[in-house]
Amino acid sequence: MSHHHRVEKDCLNCGTEVLGKFCQQCGQENLEPRETALHMVRHFAEDVTHFDSKFFNSVKFLFTRPGFLATEYMNGRRVSYLNPVRMYLFTSAFIFILISYLSGGSHNEKPETLKARDSIELHNTTESVSFYTTPIDGVEEQVSGMVLPHSYKVNGVHVYDSIQKSLPVDERDQMIDRYFNRKIAATSSAYHKSPNEFMHKLYERFVKSFSKVFFLSLPLFVLLLRLLYIREKKFYFSVHAVFTLQYYCFVFFSLLLITIAQSYAFNNSPISSVMTIVLTTIVIGIYVYLYIAMLRFYQQHWLKTAIKFLIQSSVVTIALLAITVIVFFNLMVSLAEA
Repeated sequence: MSHHHRVEKDCLNCGTEVLGKFCQQCGQENLEPRETALHMVRHFAEDVTHFDSKFFNSVKFLFTRPGFLATEYMNGRRVSYLNPVRMYLFTSAFIFILISYLSGGSHNEKPETLKARDSIELHNTTESVSFYTTPIDGVEEQVSGMVLPHSYKVNGVHVYDSIQKSLPVDERDQMIDRYFNRKIAATSSAYHKSPNEFMHKLYERFVKSFSKVFFLSLPLFVLLLRLLYIREKKFYFSVHAVFTLQYYCFVFFSLLLITIAQSYAFNNSPISSVMTIVLTTIVIGIYVYLYIAMLRFYQQHWLKTAIKFLIQSSVVTIALLAITVIVFFNLMVSLAEA
């Protein structure tokens, strides 16, 4: 496309005198402003190909050389790889769309599964809150659901308020307990009306919102790395952020593999036991990858890195679990109040 470069050397975007094919000030290519539809299509194809080559090159090193991409970024070698922020955004969107599609949800559940959940709910007489996942005899399927207080089956909030009013003042729930217990009562009533429909909608919303869990944990992951390596001045904050973004990209790909493995594990299929082992291996691999990446990127002694890895992984895992519970609870309550 060299025959479409302008003869004039003034950049049409910023006015700087252009020394080559691209403006050294803003980076715009010095092309003729008027283009045919064919040239627009060719530009688009080149941009997509350029993006693809960077993306697949980055993914290759992401899997084969933990910590390598962050090292390349810190050393200034960046043109051959996809920008870390762009890679995170693209990978997050693409992977979680795939996970949502592959997960299916309860709309793909077999009649036996739906019947089993209704049966469990019909015989529920407990007053606790818990979750279950149980294989169904004779079917390569499993049923998941919730057990909620049976006394709140109908008009749960009204029942809860009545019970509270019947108690002495000093025995009633305080503000925080009252808030959560009223939400649970409302959710219980909504769930009891149609367990299958409720679980379908909740599952669907949770899968779509799961990327938020990791996004909310990003600042904590970066901040903790900063504190663990605060004496290492060459590792400034943005470098820790790049390391985190690229590690999270690896985690997203691992979650995709987990989703695929999970569809065959924990049921009565012939390869269930094999896929259970694969699933366990992937989960362990996520942590092993982090240790290797920290060891190679920060280049400290293996024992010192191991201690920092244990702190990092423990705190972040607890935070992820806490954020997951909060997101799940909010989705559950919003669905009950819809």
